[in-house]
Amino acid sequence: QNYQALLETCLKNKCLFTDDSFPAHISSIGTGALLKRLPQNLQWKRPHALHRSPVFYAANRKQLDLCQGLVGNCWFLAALEALTFHQDILAAVVPQNQSFERKYAGIFHFRFWHFGDWVDVVVDDRLPVNEAGELVFVSSVYKNVFWGALLEKAYAKLYGSYEDLQIGQVSEALVDFTGGVNIRIKLAAAPPDLWDILTRATYSRSLMGCQTHLGTTKVLKNGLVAGHAYTVTGIRKVTCQDGPENLVRLRNPWGKIEWKGDWSDSSYKWELLSPKEKILLRKKKEDGEFW
Repeated sequence: QNYQALLETCLKNKCLFTDDSFPAHISSIGTGALLKRLPQNLQWKRPHALHRSPVFYAANRKQLDLCQGLVGNCWFLAALEALTFHQDILAAVVPQNQSFERKYAGIFHFRFWHFGDWVDVVVDDRLPVNEAGELVFVSSVYKNVFWGALLEKAYAKLYGSYEDLQIGQVSEALVDFTGGVNIRIKLAAAPPDLWDILTRATYSRSLMGCQTHLGTTKVLKNGLVAGHAYTVTGIRKVTCQDGPENLVRLRNPWGKIEWKGDWSDSSYKWELLSPKEKILLRKKKEDGEFW
């Protein structure tokens, strides 16, 4: 589908685009277990019907500010979070010249790397909502921002349905967003120079994420979520009273539920640092980010 041609046709005919290849229908959501979790009266609505002044993208937001919906796609959100640290890469996936005002025709497009090519995926802006008019899948903390929901719809279209996003790897999504090459390291068998690898990756602007193993308990005693994905948002070597320590900063894409062990927000370890370093690195707030 040619985004520009479709947009021009809709503007000329003064109509809103409806995408027959990924319809506002239950078939686009899937055929399996996800259907059981859907609200009773599922409807598809355009952002203008959900908010007085919808905005496509708010560039001044510091963090991702997206909330996971009914689909178990934390891996997709963790990868998306990594993108927000690299506005140039984000702009390649999410073309920024789209809006709900200028040249609006109910059509949006996103770019993904798929089987060795950049693919332009077109969607209409009809999104699944519950009776209260709340988005069923990815939504923004700021209820008038819709790029996340529309990007997820395009990604679901690329893979076949929303249900096809239920299980995945952060590394897979990062490849889809960048066309880059991914390396996966099992921490149980990590190479001895892991810290050097992380340092080189950080300085060469690589995108990083990590995942926990599936478990019987959802949230472990240490605060980590089992079978969950996190974004790596920074690394830092610090000098303690008893020698240097290597710290990695992670962010839970849910924006809450944090690690409770050493170097967590309330850990005694922070007292072992110089006051300057402690002020620089420690942030005591429940925002899902932790060392």
